[in-house]
Amino acid sequence: MDTGKQAHLDSIRRIKTEFISILKGMDYCLDWKQDESEWSVREIVYHILETPPGGAPNLVNKIISGDVREYEIWSDLTNLTSERAAHDIDQVNSDIEAFFGNLSDSILNLSDRDLIEKKAVMHQKTRDIVETRTLDAILEATLNRHISEHLIQLRSIRDALAI
Repeated sequence: MDTGKQAHLDSIRRIKTEFISILKGMDYCLDWKQDESEWSVREIVYHILETPPGGAPNLVNKIISGDVREYEIWSDLTNLTSERAAHDIDQVNSDIEAFFGNLSDSILNLSDRDLIEKKAVMHQKTRDIVETRTLDAILEATLNRHISEHLIQLRSIRDALAI
């Protein structure tokens, strides 16, 4: 099993492929909600791509460069804009591809040591949590918890629509 940077790069490739695959055939129902209290596919997608604000690739780049030492996360934001609300499935997929491409590019030249030594303080505003996270922990939380949990949510929408 790969560790460190290679494990994250493998996760990026695997999750991107799974994400795009889940959305196949959902072009007509990006805004469908089984219940008004639930999120649509589009809302989930842009929540993933823009949490934390500006997106994970942007945050990772700024931590690597030293421009960010602290960041905020606000849970339960769809990050939907009028522009994103008008995107068709091709643009949604393009945004997903760009997100994962940029995230991969962000860590490509890092060493496994960089993943442990480069850190930032995370302020999870909605849950009132403050903790120091390494880049390794940020990538793990982003890829293997946050995004993976939302992919389950997207699969359940697919199932509800019998796609």
